[in-house]
Amino acid sequence: MDNTEKGQYCLAIFRILVGCIMIWPFFDKLLGLGFKTPAGSGMIDGVSPSSFVVYVTGGIFKDFYDSLAGNQVVDIILMFGLLVLGTTLILGITSKLTTIGITAFMLIMYSLHIPPEDNPVVDHRIIIIAGMVSAYFLGGYDKLSLNSRWKETWLVKRFPILG
Repeated sequence: MDNTEKGQYCLAIFRILVGCIMIWPFFDKLLGLGFKTPAGSGMIDGVSPSSFVVYVTGGIFKDFYDSLAGNQVVDIILMFGLLVLGTTLILGITSKLTTIGITAFMLIMYSLHIPPEDNPVVDHRIIIIAGMVSAYFLGGYDKLSLNSRWKETWLVKRFPILG
């Protein structure tokens, strides 16, 4: 195995780990598993999954994001985004749309607190964006994934943007 292929496996592992970062909060917010979402405070208990925003926002967009907290449409978009991005990252499918989606999601999460609290230069979400773009362009979707099978489906053949 040459270094290029080793690098692709490393990027694939990075992709899968980011997928786990995305899918875990979906289940925690849905079920109130007692981690970031207290037990009994899940979406199934009638608690808004976007209500956490008022506790983490700061900086120039605080008022905007606070006004969105608890909105049912925002809740659905948030939960859908976490589930779809987590699943597609773990499976390694829809590489182009997933890379665009994770970039947009991480930029939104970054903008919750501008300037960042813990580092005035860069935030871990920017690192995730850089890694995911690298995974897309350098073959991180080609290893440890269903990408090759996915590209052969009738759906992707009909709508190539899904490849």
